[in-house]
Amino acid sequence: MKKLIKLYLVLTLLHTVTYAQQQDILPPVLSWKGKSLELIAKKDNVWITPAEKNDFVNTPSYSETIAWLDNLCKHSDFMEMVSIGKSANGRDIFIVIASQDRIFDKTALSKSAKPLLLAQAGIHAGEIDGKDAGMMLLRDIAFGKKRDLLKNVNILFIPILNVDGHERASQYNRVNQRGPSNMGWRTNARNLNLNRDYTKLDSEEIRCVVQVMNEYNPTLYLDLHVTDGADYQYDITYGYSGISPSIVKWLDNTFKPATDQYLKTNGHIPGPLMFAANDRDFTEGNVEFAYSPRFSNNYGDLRRIPSILVENHSLKPFKQRVLGTYVFIESVLALLAKEGSALKNAIEADKALRNAESVLTYNQSEKPDTMTLLGVESKLMKSSLTGKDYIVWTGKPVTQKIPYIKNTKPGIVAKRPKAYWIPATHKDVISRLKLHGINVQEINAPRSIEVKMYRIRDYKFSLQPFEGHFTVSGSAVPETRQEVFYPGSVRIETNQTLGELAICLLEPSSPDSFLQWGFFPEIFTRTEYIEEYAIEPLARNMLANDPKLKAEFELQKQKDPAFINNTRAVYEWFYTRSPYVDNRYLLYPVGIEE
Repeated sequence: MKKLIKLYLVLTLLHTVTYAQQQDILPPVLSWKGKSLELIAKKDNVWITPAEKNDFVNTPSYSETIAWLDNLCKHSDFMEMVSIGKSANGRDIFIVIASQDRIFDKTALSKSAKPLLLAQAGIHAGEIDGKDAGMMLLRDIAFGKKRDLLKNVNILFIPILNVDGHERASQYNRVNQRGPSNMGWRTNARNLNLNRDYTKLDSEEIRCVVQVMNEYNPTLYLDLHVTDGADYQYDITYGYSGISPSIVKWLDNTFKPATDQYLKTNGHIPGPLMFAANDRDFTEGNVEFAYSPRFSNNYGDLRRIPSILVENHSLKPFKQRVLGTYVFIESVLALLAKEGSALKNAIEADKALRNAESVLTYNQSEKPDTMTLLGVESKLMKSSLTGKDYIVWTGKPVTQKIPYIKNTKPGIVAKRPKAYWIPATHKDVISRLKLHGINVQEINAPRSIEVKMYRIRDYKFSLQPFEGHFTVSGSAVPETRQEVFYPGSVRIETNQTLGELAICLLEPSSPDSFLQWGFFPEIFTRTEYIEEYAIEPLARNMLANDPKLKAEFELQKQKDPAFINNTRAVYEWFYTRSPYVDNRYLLYPVGIEE
């Protein structure tokens, strides 16, 4: 027994030394002592969280977390924990519902006059600050001094979204992050990055989140992360999209001033999302987070749910980050209690919008703004390994003006159609539209209608898979067709709350369309051909009987001198213009009713 105890102590010491060595390779820690330290429970508090108990060295395992929260809910009249689904490995994904009125039914909660906050932690399981902060705050609401936070607000809290990645814990998972010592893994059990899955809905986890959005109708959505990348003074950074004008006005004028001030009052330094323009330091400026609805906050905004991406700074200690997250969520609850009605009015105004055009991509603005950076001094050092320069952060705070490059210039724009038609042959796409909560009208008898459809030209598939898909790009050439849609086909009107989302998913030029994610690979396969002994006389007859075609052929030879020396290309040119060609080859099968 003594030998086993001795071995355990040796292994524990080795673990501690290794973890300390990992922290030694990171830049110097900026000193911090914020008012929020007072939030940590005393050691004799019966409801002390596991992270508080070990002084924020470790975060509790999945089973420890769920057991602690289950016990909390059983002893509180205002809280209940339910499963919203299972992960690929069969673990339950839990949500905690907190309601002073004891409203735990999803339909009743969705119709409550009180604002409903949805806070989600652990979408990237190594970035787990939100879980431990949420546990502390729920404890203080149930049995501490924060009960009044629940007086005028209801709460949905997902402590661990990526439950399988959470259990792939190791001290070696995130070398750029300062704790906890047992960080989870970024991706789920299928190696999917959940924060790239909001449009395609491949993962069990994000399907659960979208189901929560559909069923509970949250007023505000928080997705809690930890950064990668450069050093700076900010410990809590956050941002949101600018698609929904009334919501953005509320976030700019009401949310941001109040949240920033509350963080500062409690000893934290709030800042914007930070992405170095040169992917190294901020000498060339900070770049605004690029819009794409595959990400949580952009997706939420497209649904007209005010959505905040929170990124705690990975180089700040775990304790500081958890406390900053606690303060952030507390501030949001207090603000929703006071200003929730105004936010709900903004949401309804944006839900009623039916813009004539939808912006599918945004480009960088031609002239950048300027921002004051609360940064950390850096310098370039010569690498003894590569002979090239590498960045070193000195730990010395600096303040400087830098460019702030924003993505506000519309890129690809699509005209809003009346409706889309999807044939019954593409049941997987139809089922995913339903999962999003988009209203679809299924037909039970054949319908022949005139629609605009797209032929995909100059297409290219990615050489490597991205998030489980070989993506495809190309140019979409429109054509008008009389198309028959058979029973089981669906019509999707864009005159609905999620109409903008439907446009994003179905317009072929959208980077997050089902087409570009690779859901229609069969259209790129040719199944009928023609031999040269048949195409040769056919081509001669076509030239003899069609002067216009002959002129086009002569023009093609002039434009491309190499063309006439490529027999295959010549025959292909005639075949594609003949009545024998497959008229569905490269045809995107979604019809557009204008």
